[in-house]
Amino acid sequence: MSMPNGSKFKNGYATVSSDFGGMEYRIIVEKLAKDGDVISVSTARNLTLRALQKIARELCILQGTNATDLDKETFRVALDPRFQESMAAMIGDVQAAKTKKSRV
Repeated sequence: MSMPNGSKFKNGYATVSSDFGGMEYRIIVEKLAKDGDVISVSTARNLTLRALQKIARELCILQGTNATDLDKETFRVALDPRFQESMAAMIGDVQAAKTKKSRV
């Protein structure tokens, strides 16, 4: 799923930053390699995007996206940095709630 040279995104680029508790794809790959699972950085990215597409597909269906446009719209949403950031925030909220609940 590499982007052609000169690709521009309307809403910027999604970045994975350790400032928000995330890991870059390269670091994920290095960690997996230590555990004996060898994958490439592009494979890590593609797996992440594939998971995001599954979530985006369900959201698009809930919003009534036309069936003929569903795959295209799902891919567009999954690539959108705003969607990726919102999913990261949601996962962080769920983890924080679990941590808080386990302390009680």
